[in-house]
Amino acid sequence: MRQTLRQVHAWLAWAFVGAIVVQVFLAGLAIPQLGGNGSFVTHRDFGYFIGLLTLVLLIAAIAAGLSRRRIGQAAGLLVLYVIQSSLPYMDPGLPAAAALHPVNALVMFGLGVLYARAVWRERSAVATV
Repeated sequence: MRQTLRQVHAWLAWAFVGAIVVQVFLAGLAIPQLGGNGSFVTHRDFGYFIGLLTLVLLIAAIAAGLSRRRIGQAAGLLVLYVIQSSLPYMDPGLPAAAALHPVNALVMFGLGVLYARAVWRERSAVATV
C-alpha cells in the first residue's frame, strides 16, 4: 500500500510543478500588453486549485510514510503557497512586497522541481520513518 502511495505522491509532486507552469501561462494570458483582457480571475481561481494540490501533496507525503525531511519539504511548499496567495493583497503602500509575487512563484517552481525529482527517485524505495 505504501508503495502505491509513494507512486501517487511522486505523480502529485510533478502535477504541482506542472500546475505552476499553467499558472504562469494564465497570468500571461491576462496581461493587456500581451493581448489579454486584464482580468486575472482565471489566474486567481486556478491558484486555489494549486493550494488544494499542495495540501494533498503534504497529506500524501504523510500517508506514504516519507521521511521527516520530505514531509517538512512538502510542508514548506505549502507555506510558500500561503505566502504566494497573500502577496498580491499586500498593503498598497508596500508595492515591493506585492512585487515579490512572481519572485516567490519562481522559488516555488524551483523547489518544486527539486522536490519532485527527489521523490520520483525515491518512489520505489522502502518506507523510512
